[in-house]
Amino acid sequence: MKVVSVLPEAASLRTERGGPSSSGKRTSGVWLKAVTPYGLTSPAIVIIAALALAPAVYGVWLGFTNWQFLRSTSPHWEGVAAYRAVLTSGAFWSAFGHTWFWTIGTVIIEVGVGLPLGLLLSRPTKVSGVMTSLLVLPWLTPFVVVSYAWLYLLGTGGPLHAMLQSLGIVGQTSPLASTRLALPVMTVISGWKGLPFMTIALLAARRSIDDSMYEAAEVDGANKLQRFRLVTLPLLRNVLIVMSVVLGVLAFYSFDLVWLLTGGGPGSSSTISGVLIYEQFFLNGAPGQAAAMGVSLFVILLFVSTISLSITRVNRRGA
Repeated sequence: MKVVSVLPEAASLRTERGGPSSSGKRTSGVWLKAVTPYGLTSPAIVIIAALALAPAVYGVWLGFTNWQFLRSTSPHWEGVAAYRAVLTSGAFWSAFGHTWFWTIGTVIIEVGVGLPLGLLLSRPTKVSGVMTSLLVLPWLTPFVVVSYAWLYLLGTGGPLHAMLQSLGIVGQTSPLASTRLALPVMTVISGWKGLPFMTIALLAARRSIDDSMYEAAEVDGANKLQRFRLVTLPLLRNVLIVMSVVLGVLAFYSFDLVWLLTGGGPGSSSTISGVLIYEQFFLNGAPGQAAAMGVSLFVILLFVSTISLSITRVNRRGA
């Protein structure tokens, strides 16, 4: 009788102390806890895959078809013919060069103006809050409204055109009608449009820096320029790189601003890659080459972005 009464107690004791039953329950609980988030987010993942991943895969496949509307009614696999045509096209490389000028110029303006402006607005003054609110307006304004506003300002007889003409910078016609000035002028407009995003990000990053670091640097004898170079800039460096990559990607794939302002003209002097892809697809009826252009640009941009973010990670580890 003693043996019978002891066995249940031993079994319950093993269970309480983490025996086989307890271990199985813990394992199933851990597994359920790990799988539950994926189950809850799976509907959103399926929708994102259907709306983003599926068109991307179709675009990659379409780039291997060299499909043209006037030649065939449906795409047919032709291998790398479209990519060969794209990579040997002078129009593609000309637009590619314009795109890099546009992208780098846009980011330089956003960083060059956004950094000092963000540092200035980070100082608590009576007007800093109001100025920060007003600064967001260009970013929130739709591209159509921005484009038509600049067309008026820079058009013949427009107030900004008259001012530039009085300074001898432009002639009788709008700078947007000049093969020499159209792309640089639109690059300035693009930088102005993205400037608020960069400024707000740098403003938030600057306010996150502890003032005690500046006080310690001042005690060590550092002047304002040295405090900026030794404290502010290193702590803002990662934000600067990440924001430059993000805004650079947005600028690299720009289409609407250039199309609304000049349509890629005069001639092809301001045709960037986004405009060229649009022309290939909708005007020339060559979706195969348009897809090949898009995939080629994606690969190039992915390579550049990976290098930039890798530099950021290395700097963060070194810090």
